[in-house]
Amino acid sequence: MSITFCKSLSGIILAFVVFINTFGNFIGVGDIIPTEPAETTTTTVTETTLPVEDETTVVDGMTKAEFVAFLNAETAKAANGSYSYNRNCYYTNPIDVGGATDILNSIIKGIDENSSLDTVVGDFLGIGSYTGEMPEDYIDSNYQLKATTLNEDDIESFAVNGGVYTFTLADATNPKKTGETSFSRFTNDFVTHEEVVDGISGFTTAIKVNSTTANYKNIKVQVTVADGKITNIKYSYTFDAALSIKALVVNVNGTGAAATNAEFSNIEY
Repeated sequence: MSITFCKSLSGIILAFVVFINTFGNFIGVGDIIPTEPAETTTTTVTETTLPVEDETTVVDGMTKAEFVAFLNAETAKAANGSYSYNRNCYYTNPIDVGGATDILNSIIKGIDENSSLDTVVGDFLGIGSYTGEMPEDYIDSNYQLKATTLNEDDIESFAVNGGVYTFTLADATNPKKTGETSFSRFTNDFVTHEEVVDGISGFTTAIKVNSTTANYKNIKVQVTVADGKITNIKYSYTFDAALSIKALVVNVNGTGAAATNAEFSNIEY
């Protein structure tokens, strides 16, 4: 094959390639027959991170330890703020003193004909419904929202659902207002032996309280948090009590049980 023929053939092939690629570009498919090796293109992806919210407003999903610290700090503020309250306490088993009921009721009605053992005891137990606004409407200091002093070990059955935190507290027998139990570190909504003694003696000296035993059980709490603040607190519990009293010269033993549901709503601070 002559050199002239080879050059002619190469020229024909090159012209054919140029024609085919020009046609390919025209119809939008790029080079049909590549004339140079394809270049490798490397794309660099820059990772971006969403801005993190201020930690004071990131409250959903707090751990138990974080929540307890948050609850203590925020109730200290909320206790001095404003809120609506709704408390309902009712007998599940009215005060029962057996055959001494008539004797006690006769003593009580001799002082106030509209009163009875149930109503007198019910007054200092908080039997009944209380609804209002704080600080406009006074509520017994025992029933007001309290600055909690809980610790992590106090919180049982802890659960989180969005901004709603629920937990339970251990049963308490004869709690005092000085914070020896988890219940008393959460609320003052209970009656002490001294308050029972004062309540009875304040009504009549004819009845003397010898001893009392109060068991608080099924203590459940629900706290709602929004925008880094507590907006609602609900709690409930049951209690049963036994008391020994002396009416004139008769010693009497009695029992009773009740349940309480309470809510602080529209909390602002």
